[in-house]
Amino acid sequence: MAPQGECPEEVIINIEKGALDRWKTGDTFGFVDIAADDITYFDPFVESRVTGLKDFRDFYASFRYTFSFPRYELVNPHVQLYNDTAILTFNFIGYFENGQENKWNTTEVYHLVNGQWKLAHSNWSHTKP
Repeated sequence: MAPQGECPEEVIINIEKGALDRWKTGDTFGFVDIAADDITYFDPFVESRVTGLKDFRDFYASFRYTFSFPRYELVNPHVQLYNDTAILTFNFIGYFENGQENKWNTTEVYHLVNGQWKLAHSNWSHTKP
């Protein structure tokens, strides 16, 4: 359940930021830990949809701790709330030590499961590839 006074939109954004805080250290399991059992996932590096928590965990384990970056921005986050489902969209910018930026368009679908928001679908695409 959400802490008193926190709206679902804030809770969802904070869950995402928590996973991203781990991500920037190379700990990809921040996203695994918030994923629903039936999660689906797309990004430009997978040829077909990743389906289910086991496959999602295996995929994220394949590059866990192989990267890191000092900071990121979650730009213009927007949450659309539909009862027990929420769609979070934002632009992501990862800043590397050498000054390079890594930019993504992101859509995350969350679903309320036993009082907790879980990541049900994740889609990351390059900004202006």
